[in-house]
Amino acid sequence: MKKPIWGNQPRLLIMRLIIFAGILFIVLNSCAPKLKSVISNPQEPLASDEFVLVLGAMDPFSNDGVKIGTIKASDNGFSTNCSYFEVLERLKVLARENGANIMRITDHKTPGFKSTCDRITADIFHVPDFRKHEQEIIWSPDRTLTWKDFKGKPKTVFNNNVGAQSYCGFGFQSNFITVFSKAKIIVTTTFDCNLSWVREDQKHRMELLEHEQFHFNLSEVYARRLRKRISEIKLKSSNIKEAEIIFKQVYAEYLDRQELYDSESNHGLNNEKQNEWQFSIGNELEGLQFYTN
Repeated sequence: MKKPIWGNQPRLLIMRLIIFAGILFIVLNSCAPKLKSVISNPQEPLASDEFVLVLGAMDPFSNDGVKIGTIKASDNGFSTNCSYFEVLERLKVLARENGANIMRITDHKTPGFKSTCDRITADIFHVPDFRKHEQEIIWSPDRTLTWKDFKGKPKTVFNNNVGAQSYCGFGFQSNFITVFSKAKIIVTTTFDCNLSWVREDQKHRMELLEHEQFHFNLSEVYARRLRKRISEIKLKSSNIKEAEIIFKQVYAEYLDRQELYDSESNHGLNNEKQNEWQFSIGNELEGLQFYTN
């Protein structure tokens, strides 16, 4: 007797489901980059929220602490969540577990046709004071500026009447887009320590430092506005270039607003206007809380 023509279909369906489940298992378990470490001098682990300073290969660094070892993030073949900032966050976790508060990148391979991931190798250290080695500061509500962060030399020739100057701003980076990854935009607000400066005879003025802090806070306001604007276009690989157009628009508005802040507050000398600006900037940060990175 001949078997019904449908007799093998359930078995075929099961085999297809098994194959699909196997592929899905590989993809789901391979979405993160592969982390490796060679630890020669482990230290006490840091808290999960403790700050880890990231330095580039060209950033000046003189180790005044302990070198702990080397950590590395590589592509395991199916990685998707592996843009530069995503990889850094994973490596920071590994650094904290080994007691490191500085991570100095020694090798960085950018995405391309051979790999869609940022692949990073870094030496890790524990030092007494990471701020001593900072080149730039990423904005955080828990990290306010001090005069020690202003490491540049005063430009007295051109700025005889200026007590301090902050170099801060915001920028964005997109991930490497493939059929397996969604388009992502990472926006960061930074303060350049080596370009920012203060005159020695002005370091006693805490109101001046507060004025400079709100230049930095205003940068974060517009970084959040950029994140909001980009979220509204429902970013995809087909419209990724729109993000650059939006960035230019928002940054132009930001530059005008920074000039207005200095003009109306008279560089912080007009106490009434300075207080009004601080209140306004604080409200704007609160109103855009959803768009914090």
